[in-house]
Amino acid sequence: MWLRSLDFIQQENIHLKNSLADILKVALSDGMLEEAEYFQNQFLNKDTVIALLRRDIALQSQELERKSQVGEDADKKSIKQQEKLRSDIEKMEKEFSKLKFQFNNYLSASS
Repeated sequence: MWLRSLDFIQQENIHLKNSLADILKVALSDGMLEEAEYFQNQFLNKDTVIALLRRDIALQSQELERKSQVGEDADKKSIKQQEKLRSDIEKMEKEFSKLKFQFNNYLSASS
C-alpha cells in the first residue's frame, strides 16, 4: 500500500515538473521565475524523499521477511520502525498535497 502511494505521488510530481517546464517556455517576469525555481527545488526534494522512503520500505520488508523465515515475531524495535515509517509517509502525503495546492495557485496566477 505504501509503495502504491509513493508511486502515485511520484507520478504526480512528474506531472507537476512537466507543467512547470511548459510554463517556463513562455516569457515570465523575474518574480515568477524565482517562484518557478522554488517549485523546481521542491519537486526535486520530493523525488529525494520518495527514494529514501522506498529504501526504508524495502529495508523494513526485508527485516520482516527474515524474521518470518526464522520464526521470530516482530519485536518492539521493528514495530517502532514501522510506526515511524507510517508517520513519515503520512507526512510526505500531507506536504505533497500542500505543495501541489501552492503550485496550482502559482499556475493560476501565471495564466
